Amino acid sequence: FIKIKLQMIFSKPIVLVGMMGCGKSTIGKIVAEKLKWIFIDTDKEIESIMKLSIKEIFDRFGEEFFRKKEYEILKFYSKKKKVLISSGGGAFCYNDTQKIIKNYFNSVWLDVSEEIIFQRLKKNKNKRPLLKTLDNKSLRKKIKSIMFERKSCYKKANLRIELPEQNVNESSNKTFLEITNYQSKQI
Repeated sequence: FIKIKLQMIFSKPIVLVGMMGCGKSTIGKIVAEKLKWIFIDTDKEIESIMKLSIKEIFDRFGEEFFRKKEYEILKFYSKKKKVLISSGGGAFCYNDTQKIIKNYFNSVWLDVSEEIIFQRLKKNKNKRPLLKTLDNKSLRKKIKSIMFERKSCYKKANLRIELPEQNVNESSNKTFLEITNYQSKQI
């Protein structure tokens, strides 16, 4: 009986949503391992399919093209079981993508403060197409603007997990516990 119950709890795949730099990929990989699930990073999947970096994809084809690729990946995994996906920061704010996530996945918003995002992104902004040309002052403004735009989308996630500044293990453990608690209440 318990085994059947656990299978029902985890019948839907999970998609992590939230700002770039909130830890979706890093935390997602660790949580998927703990669940013994497959981990998919949509950015890495798109890079692999296109044989280009995210920056090159944005430069050559634009953001709209990139968002369509995200949608295709999520559609492919929508019927799979035991899959945890790290989505791009803007994926959940595109209508078609949000619909597929809401219909077929449990969505989890990793909510991290603006300051934490800034500290993380200033270290690797060259890897991020939307941020690569910004100085620190402009980066702060851009983060504030993107967070303001996207917050209403992220609020539609099934579960919100607030992550203060802490190490990766603490964030991963908190995320794992909150996801498993949420999933167990869905029966």
